[in-house]
Amino acid sequence: MDNLQKIKKMLSELHVPESQQSDLCAHTLLAMAGIKKTSPWSNATNEWIRIHDIIKFIGRHYGKYYAENSRETIRKQAIHHFRTAAFIEDNGKATNSPDYRYRLTSEFLKVIKAQAVKKAEASFLAKHQSLVSIYASKKKMQQIPVTVNGRTLSFSTGAHNQLQKAILEDFGPRFAPGAECLYIGDTTERDLVNETKATRIRNFAS
Repeated sequence: MDNLQKIKKMLSELHVPESQQSDLCAHTLLAMAGIKKTSPWSNATNEWIRIHDIIKFIGRHYGKYYAENSRETIRKQAIHHFRTAAFIEDNGKATNSPDYRYRLTSEFLKVIKAQAVKKAEASFLAKHQSLVSIYASKKKMQQIPVTVNGRTLSFSTGAHNQLQKAILEDFGPRFAPGAECLYIGDTTERDLVNETKATRIRNFAS
């Protein structure tokens, strides 16, 4: 298994979202660890590095050439998420400073250098939430609770769903007391409530 596939496997085992298991994200971590195409992982380091240096390292040692204007893409797709996961850290300088740098955290460096990789990964996850868990928690926190036909459900965030909530909880009870919601959809679940079939059956039977 080459180093690119090896780091991707590690990201999968650390429960990183698939979008952060891409070649770009994997190359970014390899560059930050100073791991060349045939380097042993025991030689990994966590020197301070700029995104410019990451791009140069990837091109020189992996033959993948990212343009200088892809720095923002690397920052958004890789750096931001890996910092949230405690894989990397910054030096605390202003983001527009020429001295702004990133490096692997000492904890994540230990995972990369470890001989017993599985054990090191388990130890890391015991101290830090996985990205999948973090993002799932954030998504749950951002949902809008709504009462529909006596049941408490959740909408995803957005102005449209705020309006639906107001109709169900404020407009409906005030202007149509006792009415039943037959259908309502959400951006993530189109049939959040769908009583139309049952209603047709009741009407036919009566």
